[in-house]
Amino acid sequence: MNNNPATSEKDLRTLLRLNKQTLKGMLLPQALGLMAGYYQDTHYDVASPGDDALIVYKDITNRGRGTRFEIGIIRLFCMPDTGAGVEPQAALRLRLRLCYRFDMEIITELMSEDFWSYQCWSVQDLPALLQKVLATPAYQLLQGNLPAEVNINLEETTYLPADKRPGPDPEENWWGVWDQF
Repeated sequence: MNNNPATSEKDLRTLLRLNKQTLKGMLLPQALGLMAGYYQDTHYDVASPGDDALIVYKDITNRGRGTRFEIGIIRLFCMPDTGAGVEPQAALRLRLRLCYRFDMEIITELMSEDFWSYQCWSVQDLPALLQKVLATPAYQLLQGNLPAEVNINLEETTYLPADKRPGPDPEENWWGVWDQF
């Protein structure tokens, strides 16, 4: 089934309801499993088969509710080319964000861990992505912790075709995770 990625937020919320899951009370393993299954099973119209990615990242954020330790899972869609190949191209990010309040455990165990983002651009690479995420100290520590906040949102963004994929050791704020300033 091919769909327009603009319906992805609605589709993910429908999948949550079908699975009798809610955002409230969702733990990290459930969120990762939900998004991995969604990535494997739900296909969208994108620029080319390699333009649909799954990204998992760790960051410290403040989105108006105080500073939080965030684990995010993104479904990234590069839209069909609309320009000459050097112009910024349209993309959509479907983000499932799990935010944790700072406590002594997070401060002592995770603040010294480097920021990271891992991505895969094909379903075949999904097992390697999941293996990397499961091995992180953040996942190990937070897998049983209840997040303070969980939300889903669909964001419009753009990217430069020459910079579509990050380097082999990406920082947390490449275009697939955060808008560049």
